[in-house]
Amino acid sequence: METYKLGQVLADEATALKNRRKALFGEEAAENFDKNRFGLALSGGGIRSATINLGFLRTLNLFKLLEKADYISTVSGGGYTGAYIQSTIKEKNGYDELFAEEKIEHLRRYGNYLIPGQSAFTKLWNTLMLAIGFLISWIMSLLGPAAAVVATYLIFKVVTSIPIFKNDDLLLDLNYPGNIVMDILNPALWALGSVMLVHLLLNVARIFDLGISKTFTKIETVIAVLLIAFLMVVGGVTYEMNTDWVGNQAWEMLLLAAGLLAAGFILNPNALSFHRYYRNQLADAYLAHTGNRFKNLLLKDVFSFGKNEDRSRYLAPYPLINTCLNLQNPGGKDKFKGAKASDYFLLSPMYCGSKLSKYIRTGDTPGYREMTLPAALTISAAAVNPGMGIYSSKMLSILMTLFNARLGFWVNNPDVKPSKLFGHLVWWPSYFFKELLSNIGTTNRKLNISDGGHIENLAVYELLRRQCRLIIAVDAGADPKSSFADLENLAIRARNELGIEIRFRPDQDPVDIIRPRPSSGYARKRFAIADLLKIWEEFNIYNEKGEPVTFKKTVKTGKKEEVKTIKLEALVNYFYHPSQPDLLKYRLDLKAERGVDLPEADYDRYYQQAKKIVDDKLLACAHLPAMERIKTGTLVYIKSSVTPPRKIFVPEYTSKGQKNLQFDTFKYKIYHPAFPHESTADQFFDPVQWESYFQLGQSIAADILGTPKPVSEFRRGDNDLDIDDLIKWFDKDQPLFRKEEKIEGVFDAPEKPVEMEEEALETYRPKPAGERTAPSPQDIKKQIEEEMEFRI
Repeated sequence: METYKLGQVLADEATALKNRRKALFGEEAAENFDKNRFGLALSGGGIRSATINLGFLRTLNLFKLLEKADYISTVSGGGYTGAYIQSTIKEKNGYDELFAEEKIEHLRRYGNYLIPGQSAFTKLWNTLMLAIGFLISWIMSLLGPAAAVVATYLIFKVVTSIPIFKNDDLLLDLNYPGNIVMDILNPALWALGSVMLVHLLLNVARIFDLGISKTFTKIETVIAVLLIAFLMVVGGVTYEMNTDWVGNQAWEMLLLAAGLLAAGFILNPNALSFHRYYRNQLADAYLAHTGNRFKNLLLKDVFSFGKNEDRSRYLAPYPLINTCLNLQNPGGKDKFKGAKASDYFLLSPMYCGSKLSKYIRTGDTPGYREMTLPAALTISAAAVNPGMGIYSSKMLSILMTLFNARLGFWVNNPDVKPSKLFGHLVWWPSYFFKELLSNIGTTNRKLNISDGGHIENLAVYELLRRQCRLIIAVDAGADPKSSFADLENLAIRARNELGIEIRFRPDQDPVDIIRPRPSSGYARKRFAIADLLKIWEEFNIYNEKGEPVTFKKTVKTGKKEEVKTIKLEALVNYFYHPSQPDLLKYRLDLKAERGVDLPEADYDRYYQQAKKIVDDKLLACAHLPAMERIKTGTLVYIKSSVTPPRKIFVPEYTSKGQKNLQFDTFKYKIYHPAFPHESTADQFFDPVQWESYFQLGQSIAADILGTPKPVSEFRRGDNDLDIDDLIKWFDKDQPLFRKEEKIEGVFDAPEKPVEMEEEALETYRPKPAGERTAPSPQDIKKQIEEEMEFRI
């Protein structure tokens, strides 16, 4: 199994995406790939995120911007929509029918997708499967102890059957020899059982890092050896005694042990956990409308040409499905150690893996080439799992494992080569106990991966790795207190791990412009723009011939010494201050492998070579302001939020006589003040709730694009926008549309903060539960449901 480093993965992706651009948009678009690569990021948040993102992408598709995206990075709930795009686009008419009304109606009906089935029989069957999975989980928890008990019993039976221990002179001619045997063996068996218990406790102590001395292990071993020897002697003495207390059960026990052992190879936790149920429910909701052909599309086939088919249907934006590699084992060879360590594990059509475990080709590797798109989607949304990345808890791991609350997935470790003879055989109870006791790491044959939100919930990190010139990120996670925790987590990780600072522009502070005002409950804006600045970077040093600079060093490994060729690397930190826009400073440091000192005699020569590389790079862009020299891209951060009305909004009818549903969506906000941050625990949307979030997503997209009229008045193809248009709009404020009289609706954000008229404020202020007056929420829902025959 050949593995690859991240650099190779990014290079191969870039080549494939250049070919995609060439096939869809021509040679010039392919040549500009490195200058204007464009990525969309859809955050986690369950059905809420999926529905908002669905509406958001529908608006982008109207202006042919969805197909212009190079990447679509998803995590958790955002992956529901991502999978919908990848499978639906392969149907006839591709982008033109991507959001056809019959498809949207199907999704609307499945807003309560977690409810088992739609018919009585399906609900009964799914409920039965859940119960069986729970029971099997308990059986799995007993396999290990049961095997230990059976093994101890078999050892005794085997020992007592060895002829060498037969001693007729010592046989006791008593009426109840079995009772005497029990009197002799009971203390020994109790002692042996105590040793086994101590062994279990010691293992737990080590896993939980309680600092138990290794001396206990030696004592445990001596006691176990003495007890086994004692049992052997007793077995020889009692060889011909009447052992009615055990009967002739040796063969039965042997068969039982074999059955338990075989069950351990068969009972795969990936098939017995809630993963399968969750996957089927998601596939029925978001992929079933495509039929069997694309409902279970293999992940490796998502980004590939079909035979004699329209290429555009098979070349959707390249999917980056984000999951979390759980690393709970504080020992081993893991570079990231600790109970809450984790890494970014990518699932994509070309490569799967992480920087820590390395990457493998999806289509060439067993276990990955059979993975389906629904399976990858479900893994990325596995929010409940014994291992939950930075949110892991050892006590929760025990409870979730025992109660089969496991949505995560065990995949082959790219960095561990299986044996040729028994490479595909896995005794699963051992992994059950790894989950139970938080002993998950990268040294095992199997890796445990779960919800990508357990490490980064905005799905932006992988796009930063790919140095996208423009990233549009939709944060649709639940954030009722507007703490922006997911954005903060991303900013810290990007700065510390990638050397990228997310710097929001002076008038674009999300806390100031997006956080709802306490007086009204509405936000000033729904998006903020940030510049992506490369504040530090590492690179290899090359000489004039283009060869990496190296030096020889004698390194001691254990008792051996070997001469290694060491590559020299440079670390450069950039500094600038807004008060001096033309001044950019930097600090340069040289480094080699850990534990290897640089040769002092040649340090200055190497330093000058590295300095020349940095100076040449900065000289090429010396005509730009300091910040522009280290700018790598633009991030448009979008937060699901509601802006205040400019005036009292009166329901209007479109030219087709269909009512504009924005009014009803806003009415939903009035009687549900938590909207659009209702709890992620609510995964059971009714049609009214689903439609409200869907409409919100469409209006947010219209807001960031600055559309001059309601989305309902546009038709796909009326305006064909491209990536450079977007960059100019967000970086230079060049409008995407001709100036027209703007038709203001309830969700239209004012260009500048304005005071709402008192009448409008009183009309649209969200009402706390204690202040609600007639009509009741039930009445208003009923009213809206009666009006659901229209769509925008």
